Amino acid sequence: MNHFRPIKLLVLILVLLSPTSQADLYTATQYYQQQKYVKAYNEFYQLAQLGNGDAIYNLAVMSLHGQGTEKNLSSAHAWFSLAAEYGISESLKTAQLISSQYANQQVLAQVLNDKKERFGYQYVSQNYYPNLDHTIAPNNALSRVYEKLPEYPEQAARQGLEGWVWLEFDIDTSGVVKNLVVIDDYPKNIFSSALINAVSVWRYKSGQAKRNHSLIYHFTTFKGKEYKRTLAFQQQDYQVEIKRHIDAAEQGNAQVQYYIANWLSSDKYNASQLLKYHWRDDSAYLTMLLAAAKNDLPIAQYKLAIELLTSTDKSQFSVALNWLKRSANKFAPAQYKLATLYSDKNSQIYAPSEASKWFIKSVEGDKRAAKALSLHLFNHAMGDKDIVFWLNKGLELDKDDPELLLLKAKLTKPKDRNEALKLAKNAQRQAQKRQWNTTLIEEFLNTVK
Repeated sequence: MNHFRPIKLLVLILVLLSPTSQADLYTATQYYQQQKYVKAYNEFYQLAQLGNGDAIYNLAVMSLHGQGTEKNLSSAHAWFSLAAEYGISESLKTAQLISSQYANQQVLAQVLNDKKERFGYQYVSQNYYPNLDHTIAPNNALSRVYEKLPEYPEQAARQGLEGWVWLEFDIDTSGVVKNLVVIDDYPKNIFSSALINAVSVWRYKSGQAKRNHSLIYHFTTFKGKEYKRTLAFQQQDYQVEIKRHIDAAEQGNAQVQYYIANWLSSDKYNASQLLKYHWRDDSAYLTMLLAAAKNDLPIAQYKLAIELLTSTDKSQFSVALNWLKRSANKFAPAQYKLATLYSDKNSQIYAPSEASKWFIKSVEGDKRAAKALSLHLFNHAMGDKDIVFWLNKGLELDKDDPELLLLKAKLTKPKDRNEALKLAKNAQRQAQKRQWNTTLIEEFLNTVK
């Protein structure tokens, strides 16, 4: 009965595609093949929580044979039964065989019910599976009044490199972009500067202030009709590389699944034209992104959460939140996003103390967090000493930040009105330089003049 579902080793030959350091089905299977059973079991267990059927099947095999865990027929029966729920039909026969030979049916039923409550298809699908029957439509309520297209880096154009950059930023009430950070870029450090330079001068319609806006921009060399004429040649040229990527994705490499999802999200990549010969349906992008998320890749989980949170379909908020929380176990931008939701009075999960906790967790990996935390603590009157500490941390990153200078002025006012006035005037000058809205600064100046 040792029918472990193997994944053969493969080598990706695209030099820009670095191997994943995250645990996934591919990595867990490598551990098993190397007889590192404890590591393999632990990784499969993590994946089982997200409804990875192959991982659940493999847990059944390992429980049956005592690999990485104690040999336990009741657990093996439960895992095999659950694997059948996820479409692995051969596991049902093994579960039935164990059941026919097991004396205490009540024990089998109890263990199965316990596992169903955490790993069963009904539980996992309700909590983690978005509705992919239709393409998730993004909410495009924001309107830009000025947009500068990023320049395609000359070196990238010469080499035919394509890629994407994922930015997050706030939009001031004046329509200016601020607090901009790069969440992800591929290939690394090729396109991000070009996009930052462009987005920094974008202008949105005034009065549309928004926090933590997410934008993914695709840099492509797709040449329309010219490309179509040479598609057969291109396909032949790259068929080996594309097949390796397809194989890697289907065999559980989460990082490759995430990359393919990004390629499939635009039909203008050269790679996407070839990949869509294999994944033809309109929801392939989201299907592959969900696969990477189920494979416990934090950035894929975060991206899926953002897709759901920004969709016009608000019925999937709880699923989005579950993915966001899962990603936040390891990924700083997800921690920051979760904090912003907890800190928003209009949010379904408004909870200021939870916001503080998640802002603190995100500080090490997200440069926005110290500033946001200091403002959050001040707005909710939560600890003057902590406010000063995080304020100073924020100023270390940007000593001329108008919002932080204003906050410092407010904290200084009870002790030294003259110093508070100087700080507020400096905040006003810096805001004018950046074209940020100065209304709040002017209101404060009126209280100290």
